[in-house]
Amino acid sequence: MRAVSTVSDSYPAPQDFAAGADPSQVATHHKRVFIESFGCQMNDYDVERMTEVLRRDGFERTEVVEEADMIVVNTCSIREKAENKAASAAGRYQKLKERNPNLLVAIGGCVAQQEGEALLKRIPSADLTFGPDQIPNLAAHYEKLRPQPQTESWPQTAAKANRYRLRLAQTEVIDVEDYQFLDADPRPSDVKVTALVTIQKGCDNFCAYCIVPRTRGREVSRPADQVVREVARFVAMGSREVTLIGQNVNAYHAIGTPDGEDFAELLRLVDEVPGLLRLRFTTSHPHYFTHKVADAFRDLRTLQPWLHLPVQAGSTKVLAAMAREYSREAYLEKIAYLRTVCPDISLSTDIIVGYPGETESDFDQTMQLLTEVEYDSIYSFAYSRRPGTPAVDLPDDVSAEEKSRRLTALQSLQKQITAKRLARLVGRTEQILVEGRSRANPQQICGRTGGNHTVNVEVAPSVDVDSIVGTLVPVRITAAKVHTLVGTLDSLGCAARRSAPYRNRTSAYSPNC
Repeated sequence: MRAVSTVSDSYPAPQDFAAGADPSQVATHHKRVFIESFGCQMNDYDVERMTEVLRRDGFERTEVVEEADMIVVNTCSIREKAENKAASAAGRYQKLKERNPNLLVAIGGCVAQQEGEALLKRIPSADLTFGPDQIPNLAAHYEKLRPQPQTESWPQTAAKANRYRLRLAQTEVIDVEDYQFLDADPRPSDVKVTALVTIQKGCDNFCAYCIVPRTRGREVSRPADQVVREVARFVAMGSREVTLIGQNVNAYHAIGTPDGEDFAELLRLVDEVPGLLRLRFTTSHPHYFTHKVADAFRDLRTLQPWLHLPVQAGSTKVLAAMAREYSREAYLEKIAYLRTVCPDISLSTDIIVGYPGETESDFDQTMQLLTEVEYDSIYSFAYSRRPGTPAVDLPDDVSAEEKSRRLTALQSLQKQITAKRLARLVGRTEQILVEGRSRANPQQICGRTGGNHTVNVEVAPSVDVDSIVGTLVPVRITAAKVHTLVGTLDSLGCAARRSAPYRNRTSAYSPNC
C-alpha cells in the first residue's frame, strides 16, 4: 500500500496574481484541483484515480472552481452529447485563465486520448491533454507545465503567461504487459457507503460504433489478489457495498481457472470478504455472460439481484452490423436462464436507435424485445457518427427526424414498463442499504434496494440517522414515482438507536433489541 504524501507544496494563491506582483511577496496555499467529469462509470473511477495521484503530490480537491490551481475536464467519446458537454466546459474556463495566469487547464479521458494535439488547437484554454493511461503521470505533467516562481521567465500578466506557457499532449498508451493498476489508498473522510473497484480496463470487442478499444487500449485484467485486497480495504474503512467495474467486467481473465470462468470465480472470492454486505458489477457484455455467472446470483451471499446487460438493438441483423457477437435469440436465452435462477432480478440495458441500415422492422423488433424482457430501466441514444469507428464509413441513412421519432417511442414504451416494474414493489418490505440523508429532503433518508431502486424514506426526529447509515434496514414501500420509490421505515427499536456508526459495523441491521 502506498502512503498518501504528507509533503505540502505551497506557493502563491491564484487571487494574488495581480499584474506586476512579486511572487516572492505573496501569500502561499496548498495546491487545489477542480475536476469536472462526463460519461461512464469508468470515468467516475478515473476521477478517483486522479484525486489520489494528485493528493500524493500535495493537491487538495476543491468544489469551488475559482479556487483551483488546476482544472481537469474528464471527457467521454462514446456519445456525441458527452463530448460536446466536455468541450463546452473547457471553453468556459478561458475567462478564469485570463484572471489567473498560473491556472492550468487539463483535458483528460477518451476524447483527449483520441484527439491529442488537435484538441489543444481547438480549445485555446487547454494546457494539457492526457489519455486514461497517463493518469499516474498527471502530477508530473502539472509540475512540468506550471510557471516556476522567482525565475526570470516568471509571467507577470496573463498575456505574458500565454506567451511563455508550454502545452502538452500526452496520449501514450501503456503496453498490456507493462500496465499497472493503481491501488486505492483513500482517506477515511473520502470513503462512502458504496465503493467502486476496478478489475479490468480496455476492450477487445471492437463494436462498430464504439471508439473505446482505440482510446482505452486492449483488455487488461487486474490480479485477483489485488482486487480482493482493495475490496477488503474499503470494507475495513466503512464501505458496505462494492461495485466491480470495467469496460467488459465479465471478460475478466486473470485467474486462469480450468473452465475459463474467471469472472465467476472472482465474484466468489470477493463474496467471501468479511463485512461486505452487497456486491454488484458493471458493465457486462452479453457474449461473456455465461450460465455460471448467472448462477452466482443464486449462490453468492452478497451479489445483488441487479444486472446491466447492454443489448444495443433487438434485431439480429443490426446486431451483426454492430459486430456485437450475439443474436437476438442468444440474448433472450441468457435472460430466460437468469430469471430461472434469480426470478426477482432487476435488469437495465443500453439501446441505440437509428443505426445505419436499421429499418422500421428492425426497430419494431427492439420495441418487442423491451416488452418481452421488461427492463427496469434503459439508457437510450440516437446513433451518431463517432470518428475513428468502423461505422463512420457507413451511410447514415436514418434521418435525424426518424431517429428522434424512434427514440421518443422507445422511451415512451420504457416509461410504461418502468412504472409497471416499480408498482409491483408497492406494499412489499424491502431491505435498503442506507446511504445518508436525501439531498432533496433532509427529513428523509435515501438508500437502494437489492434491485438497485432508489428509495426515499421519511424518518422521525428521534431516529439517529448517523447510526443507521451503511446498514440494511427494512422499509415498506408505499408509493412509486417516475424513477424512484417512497417508503416508511419499520420500527427500528432500541438496536438502531444505540448502534455504533457504520464504520464500525460489519453486519446488517437486526430489529431485535
